[in-house]
Amino acid sequence: MDRAARLDNLHCTYDSPPPKPELRAALLGGPGRANAIKRAARPHLHATLAAEARLAIARRRGALSAVTCRTDAWLARLAATLAHHREGAVVALDQRNAYSQ
Repeated sequence: MDRAARLDNLHCTYDSPPPKPELRAALLGGPGRANAIKRAARPHLHATLAAEARLAIARRRGALSAVTCRTDAWLARLAATLAHHREGAVVALDQRNAYSQ
């Protein structure tokens, strides 16, 4: 069944807009392929968000004095965000390497 036929079948099945997971699976060629694409995109997403957090931390630290950096709540939150996305990128790469072996 080609992509157009899968989409027609999906739209005929539901009276309202189809649920997002089913639509994603139909557009990407099945749930297995959709999950593979999702797993492949996850490390890139975390790396991009970590890079944005690093840039925001550098800008914030440049705008503050050395004394106020220690107590700045926004800077602490950015550091926590950076740690979260770094960990997420490492876990995603570890999972990706485990799947490839």
